[in-house]
Amino acid sequence: MAGKFLKISKLEGIVLLLTLLFVGGTLLWFAFSQPGEGVTVVTERQDPEPQVLTETPDTPEAPGLLEGEVLNLNTASQTELTRLPGIGETKAAAIVAWRQEHGSFQTVEDLMAVDGIGEKTLENLRPYVTVGEPAAEEGGN
Repeated sequence: MAGKFLKISKLEGIVLLLTLLFVGGTLLWFAFSQPGEGVTVVTERQDPEPQVLTETPDTPEAPGLLEGEVLNLNTASQTELTRLPGIGETKAAAIVAWRQEHGSFQTVEDLMAVDGIGEKTLENLRPYVTVGEPAAEEGGN
């Protein structure tokens, strides 16, 4: 009599095994999860005053550069140019190619002639790039 109930097909056995694994995993998850973990539903905001950001950066972050570091567009290598915000391998290669084809950049605004660099990118780069050494003050030693 017991033999009648133990005969199941291979597919039924796989489904039974997967079901047991799912149930076991779910029980383990509940057993080891921390109280308060999971989804939190907020029904009413406790803070009636709007949050205002008091500090906004004026310049974009450039995590690849040291604080105060400025790169010279006319001497920087392709690898150095990729350290600038918004400049990846493709745009760095385009800058170097433009420089080789047209010569030195005369102004930072000349970057706009490089494919892939528009006004927004230029504004993000402006604090971090130069086209040459600052001129010495007249009358100085």
